[in-house]
Amino acid sequence: MSDTPILTQEQTRELGHKILRMTTADTVDIELVHTVRQITRIAGSRVLTGDDGEELSIRVTGGYGLKGRVSIETNQIDDTTLQAAVTRAEGLARAFVGAPHSLLSIPIGAQQYLPVDLWRDASIAALQERPAAVAAMIDVVRSAGLVAAGFVGVMARCAAVMNKDGLESYYRETDCECTMLARAEDGTSSGWHGQANRDWAKIDPHLVAATAVDIAQRGANPKAVEPGRRVAILTPIAVVQLVHLMTDAFDASATDNGGTPFSKHPTGNKLGLRVFDRRLTMSSDPADLEGGYRPDFYYGMPEPRMTWVENGILTNLAYAPWYAMVTGKPYAGDPWSFRLSGGTTSIDEMIKACPEGILVNRVSNLELSNRANGMVTGVTRDGCFLVKHGKIDQPVKNFRFSDSPWFFLNNILAMGTPVRAAFGYTPPAAAEDFGDETAWPRRPMIVPPMMVQDFNFTSLAEAV
Repeated sequence: MSDTPILTQEQTRELGHKILRMTTADTVDIELVHTVRQITRIAGSRVLTGDDGEELSIRVTGGYGLKGRVSIETNQIDDTTLQAAVTRAEGLARAFVGAPHSLLSIPIGAQQYLPVDLWRDASIAALQERPAAVAAMIDVVRSAGLVAAGFVGVMARCAAVMNKDGLESYYRETDCECTMLARAEDGTSSGWHGQANRDWAKIDPHLVAATAVDIAQRGANPKAVEPGRRVAILTPIAVVQLVHLMTDAFDASATDNGGTPFSKHPTGNKLGLRVFDRRLTMSSDPADLEGGYRPDFYYGMPEPRMTWVENGILTNLAYAPWYAMVTGKPYAGDPWSFRLSGGTTSIDEMIKACPEGILVNRVSNLELSNRANGMVTGVTRDGCFLVKHGKIDQPVKNFRFSDSPWFFLNNILAMGTPVRAAFGYTPPAAAEDFGDETAWPRRPMIVPPMMVQDFNFTSLAEAV
């Protein structure tokens, strides 16, 4: 074995070619994903759980002629199990009954991928440093007379795809996240902060805990103020929760058939039309050092760089390979993540420029209530403050809200510099219920703070 905790490119190649030699199917695709993750969860100012685990997934997909393909997945690498998986996939593929897919008859040979650099040695070292960081964070919160909750997670992963036609893809990544919730013992105030990065060396656990403490202390004795449409100053932590579900809306097929906010009814799309504030640009790049991601999709096809929205105008949609063939468009996967940019105004500058508004540190309990217009509902959490005459006036009780990114991204008063925003830990069960966009590590979204007008705070909420 190598000195890295995951399979090397040579090891995945050797394993993949062993499987390819076992099969006689006309088309064979192999995907290997190897993940090592260590997660420490904190509750009640103590370590609640340590979720240290390793996962290996080997998926063999085979087909004959124009019949649909069949996939079998295993997590074992011994020859007997691999041969059994191949044999089972071949048997099911021969017996497959269903409509053929024209794309399946096209061999995907060797490809050129964008060079991604998502691996950081400091994050591998952090697999051993994590316990000390957790203890120090708890001490910061406990010494302030508050109760600590949160998590520290470190992950290393590789993925490889290969087939009988000469395609080979391999990438590896590391990722880290550190969050802290500091809560008053009587439950009347709380503060939350977090950092996420590919590189553990760029995460400051002490700062994360100290910032959460500061927000909780400043949020003591909140007062109720009237809900309604107000100016809202949203931190990146709040913005990322509100916009991360937008990725599915760029799907071209769903859009052309009236299923997304980018649809032009009864059919068609809004390509070339202004959909957001003129300052706003949304882009995706597998090689982005902060927001990068896996450079292949759909059995090894290369992911291109994409600018989805430029200066507020919808410039691209994601055409899956099958739909690209139908429409004659270049293909691309739905954005795995994106960078949202367009301003340089700091939160402090937004506060100084605000006659009256609400500073929202974080939102939670989000639900997508209307897919056609992107409407989401949720509550503000862990730091909510009234801003008056260019300064923070007082902490306020939390609100329930109902708004859509397609609304407030057209009501921007100011935007800041985009940063990678932390999400927090999602238990595996929740990730299974809501899809891979909720699994940890979360998709790396790079978003700015924003000041928007007419944000719809619908009622007061009992959340803290």
